[in-house]
Amino acid sequence: MAGGDDDEFGGDPWRLAGLPGGLLQASYLTSRHAAQYRLIVQVLLDEQQHTLTGVAAGDLPDLLRDHVVRAGADPAVLDESVFNLKQRMAALEKWGVVIVFQDRTDRDADFVLNWDRYQLTEIAAELHRAVMSLGHDLASAAAATLAPSVLTANLSVLRDAAPVDPAAAASAWSVIQTTHQAMARAAASWQARLAGALAGTPDQSKINTVQETLRRYVDMWGGGVDTHSERITALIEELAEVDALTWRRIAVHHLGANADDAAIDELTSSYEETLAVLRSWFDGPECQARRLRRQMRDTIGPLLRGQRTLAAVGGHVSRRAELLALAARLDAAPDDDSAWDVWCATTGLFSARHLPGEAPMAAGHPSFWEAEPVPVAARLRRQGPKATAGAPARIADRSASRLAARVHTEHLRDAAARTEAAVLGRSGLRLSQWDELTAPELQMLMVLLGVVASARADRDGVRTATSGDARWRLRAEPAPAGAPAAVVHTPEGRLVHPDIRLHITPAGAQR
Repeated sequence: MAGGDDDEFGGDPWRLAGLPGGLLQASYLTSRHAAQYRLIVQVLLDEQQHTLTGVAAGDLPDLLRDHVVRAGADPAVLDESVFNLKQRMAALEKWGVVIVFQDRTDRDADFVLNWDRYQLTEIAAELHRAVMSLGHDLASAAAATLAPSVLTANLSVLRDAAPVDPAAAASAWSVIQTTHQAMARAAASWQARLAGALAGTPDQSKINTVQETLRRYVDMWGGGVDTHSERITALIEELAEVDALTWRRIAVHHLGANADDAAIDELTSSYEETLAVLRSWFDGPECQARRLRRQMRDTIGPLLRGQRTLAAVGGHVSRRAELLALAARLDAAPDDDSAWDVWCATTGLFSARHLPGEAPMAAGHPSFWEAEPVPVAARLRRQGPKATAGAPARIADRSASRLAARVHTEHLRDAAARTEAAVLGRSGLRLSQWDELTAPELQMLMVLLGVVASARADRDGVRTATSGDARWRLRAEPAPAGAPAAVVHTPEGRLVHPDIRLHITPAGAQR
């Protein structure tokens, strides 16, 4: 099936053997270090549930150790004597299992650090999910279309029929189970497709993948999450009160009267587990369904930026858009002097020091670009400015402009300091307590909320992050259960956001 081989960086053995080849992405399953590769791929796949922007190289070792502890695996798999993470990631990239791309750098010191990010390709994610599902019953006949409404209807039937009609309850449960499985597979597939499409440089195929995935999400059950989540949660709470004897009667109708006690007990316990999974899907602001909806929503921004990039560069990297904009500004200049100032400001040039003599302007052509060339004597070309007589040319006095620039910069710096002080003064408050925000304060708050939203939450729902300029350390505590959304009134309108408690401290401050 694969081209796996102990020589991770050698030639493709299928090609060397003169054969058509196999599935190169499956090579990590047959390598001598298959256990290490499967651990890495499993961690990257699990992280797609939390973020679609890949895993940083600095975070990957800790994630691997945490997964080994949670799974109870052999710690020797991460023995430094046989585990070279950089070499393993290079092999996975060569096999087409991961996409390696660079994170954004903001400071000069960042260029000496490892800012690689890793993301599974779509094929590798589907392959690993299929490998991990071997041996499990994933048969499903129900489609994921309208899953929330189907779950609501059948949970209502299950609640009403469980005490009086075990056969009807068993039938409703079968629909619930298959619908949930189809829904989970569809969501996982969407996450894998989006994660692969958002990694690396945007191209037309990735843009098409994101658009198609968004359409599938909207056409299927995306719109029903808000409508049915509260009802599904309420029905699950009512079903949690059903006694064990009732669940056993339903299990008997599932398995038949000749089923043994072990099979009945196993199926009965699966009812509770499935209800718990459904609760994690639809209950609370951090549930899986709403997290998926937020991921779909957050994908729209990169989609638009990618489309604009492709439209601007015509499918390849160029400066065409910038040059066209510069040409338009030069053409709109009122005179030649203004056009030259625009050119110097854009390219970083200084005003030219001309040789003696004036160039005659071509009649009917006011633009200096079309002026005829100045005749320069050979003696001037050989000796340059030394051939001129009189005092040397004086450098233009731009002291007034530099002073005005410094005053303007100081004004901007003072305004930014006042904005930061006002935002820091609200540190530790819930968003519902943030009032009378100015436009600059709102802009800074939006940037900080975006940074916090991209961070991964811990078990208590707390998110910690550092701002992109590495100046602020952020800590966001989740909103209380059932708390209404915070509404912050600003000069630009209203900001509606979960009522989190946001702590902001300078990055250099002691905790």
